[in-house]
Amino acid sequence: MTTLIKPGEVVNTGIYRPAPVTARFDVNQISPHIKDSEERFLQPLLGVALYNDMIAQQNALESNYNPAVGAIVNKFIAPAPAIYETLWTSFLLRYIAYAVYYEVLPYLTIQVSSKGIYQNDSEFAQNAGVSGVRFLQDNMMQRIDNLKPLIENFLCANKTDLPLFDAKNCPCEDDCGHCHTDCGCGYWNMTGKHCHTCETKKNTSTNIIFYS
Repeated sequence: MTTLIKPGEVVNTGIYRPAPVTARFDVNQISPHIKDSEERFLQPLLGVALYNDMIAQQNALESNYNPAVGAIVNKFIAPAPAIYETLWTSFLLRYIAYAVYYEVLPYLTIQVSSKGIYQNDSEFAQNAGVSGVRFLQDNMMQRIDNLKPLIENFLCANKTDLPLFDAKNCPCEDDCGHCHTDCGCGYWNMTGKHCHTCETKKNTSTNIIFYS
């Protein structure tokens, strides 16, 4: 297993389906895009070490949290850290599913065959076209952007239980190396808030330090 999410977990049927696709969606349409999606959206967020460990410790079986379609199967079981399961069910299942859906959308609309590139229409529906793809991608990116800081906050708040996570990028780490939960001077936080024990204020998007 080289990815964290499995195709079936993206389109799991019923009320717990994380990606907004139809219940009969073909998982083979999703498979080629999972690794690229995780490398773009997830790996930089978790860091290589934590990302690889979660892949290695995941359940070989496809997880399921929808009792309407079968027995409950957790993504992570002992001896995997319990925090992995919490992170997965709280945020990562949705986050990765959204990212995969975002990446796969253009290929559902525009397809390639030996005869060239074409838009795929069905007997009972008209293809929404490139404009439809852009609309859905914009909407999905909003969901991704909304979840990202929640994941960052979770990682930093639980960094002692996640030793493979590189906590130096946490927002609570100020420029002096001290940790303050209400200090937003970290790499992720772009507001440049004033740190309690630092007499500097840093714009993290430019790495310019302003002395007060």
